[in-house]
Amino acid sequence: MKKIIVACNSGLGTSLMIRLNVEALLKDWGLKAWVEHTDISSVDTFDADLIIGSNYVMESLQLAQDVEVIGLDDITDRQYLKSRLLDSETFKQWLDM
Repeated sequence: MKKIIVACNSGLGTSLMIRLNVEALLKDWGLKAWVEHTDISSVDTFDADLIIGSNYVMESLQLAQDVEVIGLDDITDRQYLKSRLLDSETFKQWLDM
């Protein structure tokens, strides 16, 4: 199962909002993935394929694993999120499946 983690500082507001947008886009594309939102300190506890969050949060993230990270300049614009996902190497592989 594909795993996407959406992170923010507290794991309550921003990450939940982005998660809902990611899930809506996945549904539009007919892709199935496990999507979870969390606080930034818990990101390493997940074995994610893709990590998404605001640029501000992603710049402070130090990951032990080799995983693609998408930092967002705009966390509310679904079309912007869509374009960032479509530019993602991980996501391109999923769409080719």
